[in-house]
Amino acid sequence: MPIAEQLVLLAELANVDAKHRTITEKLESLPATAKKADEAAAQHKKSIDDAAAKKEGAEKLKKLVENEIHDERNKIKKWEARANELRGEREHAALLSEVGTAKRVIHRHEDTILEHMEAIEANAKLMSDGAEKLKKAQDEAKAEWAKVEGDMKQLKGEGAKLDVARKALLDKLPVPLVKRYDMVSAKRQGVGVSIIRGEVCSMCKRTLPPQLCIQVRKGVILEQCPSCSRFLVHEDVLKGQAPA
Repeated sequence: MPIAEQLVLLAELANVDAKHRTITEKLESLPATAKKADEAAAQHKKSIDDAAAKKEGAEKLKKLVENEIHDERNKIKKWEARANELRGEREHAALLSEVGTAKRVIHRHEDTILEHMEAIEANAKLMSDGAEKLKKAQDEAKAEWAKVEGDMKQLKGEGAKLDVARKALLDKLPVPLVKRYDMVSAKRQGVGVSIIRGEVCSMCKRTLPPQLCIQVRKGVILEQCPSCSRFLVHEDVLKGQAPA
């Protein structure tokens, strides 16, 4: 196979690999938006769970205080029932003092119950509002994933076509040349070929020796850039303008 033809095939191979890299990068970045939507839904779920836990805690505390009020009221009933049995003024006064203390305790507990009820109501509202936001966030995440799956399917289809095209090119090129190309490509961020424009390597931007550029343009040598080691292909060769 003429060297000029090998150069064209190498350039085509590099172009296929560049497209494949672009597809791979897109496949890696595509789920980002959908993952953010998942994170937003998870945050709403956590807010609902936190509100539910606080509501449950307030309900338990409210129940405990209600039990304490019940106990205090039972004490008052017993003390009031004994009041008629007491004849001593001192004992009667002490009993009234106990009743008064119990009533004050009940009053404080009732204030506490109101606080717990407010907490229960506030967290119930947070749960209700959060449920609507969670549903919306879950729907958005589902839609994002559906879009991502569609885009990924399309990109994988394009990637499969590129695989076929790459194999066809590899079958035409000499095996030793392909191995050299793969080695260079692996060391140069996946880019194994550089186009000469004028007398400049398009990848590393170094000016090349004029004689080297002429020989590559004529398609008589397979040469690598002295600076970046990539295989050199002159732009005129790709345009079919190189001299015979």
